[in-house]
Amino acid sequence: MQLVIGNINRHEKIVTDNGEYPKILASIGASNEGDSLEPEIAKAKTAKEYGADIVIDHTLLPIYNDIHKKLIDSVDLPLSTIAVYDRAADVLYNDKPYFSEDDVLKGIEEKGKIGVDMITVHASALKEDLRYFKGSDRIIPCTSRGGTMVFKNINATGKDNFYFTYFDEILKIAKRYNITLSLGCVFRPASIHDAVYNNRKYWDELERNALLAQRAIDAGVGIMVEGIGHCSINLIPEIVRKSIELVKVPYRVLTVATDSGLGYDHVSSSIAVSSAVHAGADFVTAVSRSEHLGLPSAEDVKEAVIAAKIAAHAGYIARTEDISLDEKMATARSVVGCKGSIDCSIVPKMTAEELYKHKVQNGKKCTMCGEFCALKSGDDLK
Repeated sequence: MQLVIGNINRHEKIVTDNGEYPKILASIGASNEGDSLEPEIAKAKTAKEYGADIVIDHTLLPIYNDIHKKLIDSVDLPLSTIAVYDRAADVLYNDKPYFSEDDVLKGIEEKGKIGVDMITVHASALKEDLRYFKGSDRIIPCTSRGGTMVFKNINATGKDNFYFTYFDEILKIAKRYNITLSLGCVFRPASIHDAVYNNRKYWDELERNALLAQRAIDAGVGIMVEGIGHCSINLIPEIVRKSIELVKVPYRVLTVATDSGLGYDHVSSSIAVSSAVHAGADFVTAVSRSEHLGLPSAEDVKEAVIAAKIAAHAGYIARTEDISLDEKMATARSVVGCKGSIDCSIVPKMTAEELYKHKVQNGKKCTMCGEFCALKSGDDLK
C-alpha cells in the first residue's frame, strides 16, 4: 500500500510503500509548564540534520497549536502529532472534567488547517477494556500514555471512546486535508514478561485496528498501524510478520529488546529495530536513552536518530539482501583505508564529525592500528 504523507497545505511530501526503505520518526515535545518550546524546535532541527524522515511532537501543554505552527514553519519535515494529547492538555490546564466529541472533531480539523501531516489516533481502546486495569494478568496492563488518556475520558463521561465512535467523521476530515492516520496500539506489551506470557490483548486490539485500517482505505485515507513495544528478539519476527499480514497496511514500531537497558534504551531499541525491520516493519520511532527517565536533550534525539537509522539499515540488508551501499563502503576502504567514504555512510553528518574528531590523516593508517594497519600491510604483500 502506497502512502503519501503530506498535508494538502504543504508542498513537501513523503511517498512510501510497504517494503521500501524504512522511515525514521524522531520524537520531541514539551511535557511540563516549565519546559521551553525553543529547545523542542532545536531538537526537531537536529533530528532532520541527522536523517529523520518525520518529526512527531508529544507536547502536553495548552499551547500545542503554537508549537505545531512553529515546527511546520521551522523544520522542513512532515509533522506528526497525537490527537488525544491536545485534549488531555485542555482538560488538565482548563480544569475541565473531560473532553467531548466536539473537542475531538474540532481538534482534528484544527490540525488539518495548521498543516499537520500525520496524526496518531487511539481509536482501538474501548470502554469494555477498562476491566484490564482491574483484572489483568499483565505486570503492566497498559503502557500507552495516549491510551490511558482515552480511558480516563471514558471513565469520566461514561461514554465509549470518541475516536472510535466518530472514526468515520475523523476519516472525512483526514481526507479533506490529506492527513495520514497512525492507529495507536494501547495494549502493545509494556514488559518482556507480558510480551512472552500475556500478549493476547495485543492481538485482540490489532484485529480492531485492522478493521479500522480497512475503513480508512475504503475512505481513501492514508493509514498505518503501530505495534509491538517491549519484546524479546526471538518473538519479534513472528509478531511483526503476523501483524503486517493482519493489518495489511504499513506497520510502525516503537520497541526495545529488554526492560533492563535503563539509561541506554537507544541501544536496546536498536537491537529490536533491526529484527523488526528484517521482518518487514516500515516505520521506526527512534527511542532515546532518556525514554524511561525524562525529557530527552537535543543530543539524546541526535543519538536516537543515528542509532535507529543504523539499526534500520542493518534490518533492511537482512530483509532485501541489498548490500549496495555497504559494497561501496568496502570498495572505498580498499582504496583509502578503514575510514572509507562519507558518501557511503548511513548518517554522513555523523561520519564527518567522527572523522574530524579523530583527525584521520591521508593514507590508510589511523590511530587504531598505526603501523600495523591490515589494509596497508595487505597492500605491501601484493
